[in-house]
Amino acid sequence: MNLPIKVNEREKKVLLIGGIIVLLITAFYMYTWYSDTKKNVQDFSEARLLMLRKQVEKISGKDNLQKQFDAMTQELDRQEKTLLGGNTPPVAAAALQRFLKETAASLQIEIKLERTLNPVDGPIYLGIPVEIGFTSYTKGLKDLLLKLRKSPFLLNVSEIQVRVTNISKPDEIYTTLVVTGFIKKAEDKGPAGKEAKNDT
Repeated sequence: MNLPIKVNEREKKVLLIGGIIVLLITAFYMYTWYSDTKKNVQDFSEARLLMLRKQVEKISGKDNLQKQFDAMTQELDRQEKTLLGGNTPPVAAAALQRFLKETAASLQIEIKLERTLNPVDGPIYLGIPVEIGFTSYTKGLKDLLLKLRKSPFLLNVSEIQVRVTNISKPDEIYTTLVVTGFIKKAEDKGPAGKEAKNDT
């Protein structure tokens, strides 16, 4: 005769915590996949646009090529509307911090840690990473990630760390997120900031 397996309270808590962690890891990887895909599409668009610009310079009078160039230009303009406000990293970081605090506050989540990290250099854009830390329930974290995914800005959650704050209340967690937005790099105008002049 099979005897029923008894699970004590501690084991129940461990199983519950394990389930929560698995759920969070799954949600994180799904969000990372989405963000990486979105960034890859943007990088592809930039590469296509640069290629078409070079082709337009070399070949004139090609209506079809010009239409492709115009379409890619419109797509690039649309994507650049998702960049952060501000032309410098400090201004953009402040705008991103303000957006994250407002988004968290709309879910009754209080940001307890916020820190600006070093910008990430790219060929055309600068990544502006901001780290935030907060205590919430698992549902609050899920709702915050969903809001970031649907945000009007192009954002990438590049890092997430989760830990249970109270073993007797495992659904309450402390989370740190590194959220990266983007700005366009300033154009290089030369060492003197002006166009070079030919000596005559």
